Amino acid sequence: MDEAAAAQEVPPPQEKPPTTPAPAPTGPRDAGAPFDDEDADMILRSSDLVDFRVHKLFLSKASLVFRDMISLQARGPLSSSSSSPNATYPDALSPTGLPIVPLLDEPAPAVDMLIRFCYIPLIPALPTLSDIELALHLGSKFQMPHMLAAAKSSILAQMESGVLPADRVFAFGWLHRQRDIVLAAASHPSREPLLAGPPYPEYELIPALALHKLLAFRRQ
Repeated sequence: MDEAAAAQEVPPPQEKPPTTPAPAPTGPRDAGAPFDDEDADMILRSSDLVDFRVHKLFLSKASLVFRDMISLQARGPLSSSSSSPNATYPDALSPTGLPIVPLLDEPAPAVDMLIRFCYIPLIPALPTLSDIELALHLGSKFQMPHMLAAAKSSILAQMESGVLPADRVFAFGWLHRQRDIVLAAASHPSREPLLAGPPYPEYELIPALALHKLLAFRRQ
């Protein structure tokens, strides 16, 4: 059999049909456990349309912002001109009759962390700088002192254990205007020479004056 005949017997490769990407969700979806209690009396809806069933009592005890929001809601629906940071109480209710509070600026992971800090048994660990940064942001925005304290405690504990170098913690504290973190990092007896590590991302976001102050403080 010559090559031409052999080539005719080989079936042509079949083209795979083009794959169609799964459509993005167009409506709200439930967050699921542990935010699915049947006795919840309010829903927090994230910016990416995830619904978290929560209890007003826990939120109002943990956050001054939620306390004021819920107090105002008791007098009637809030308007979009409310002084709440990014939440409003719309007239619309969920299919189960619960009021829905949309947190327009916070995606589901942020709302998840926020709620966990309102429920003592659910308070999460903060193992990364991203987690600590998010906790500082939410704790400040929703006026939750214990959330701010947990974020500060976590970063300082990681510095003491050597997980995070003091120089980076100093830059992080300066960037986020956390004076107590800055002072703790500046006075920490670091085992490494000053600025001996790699150029951490925080260095790009703080002024040279900050590092100058750190150098001057360490020379004292």
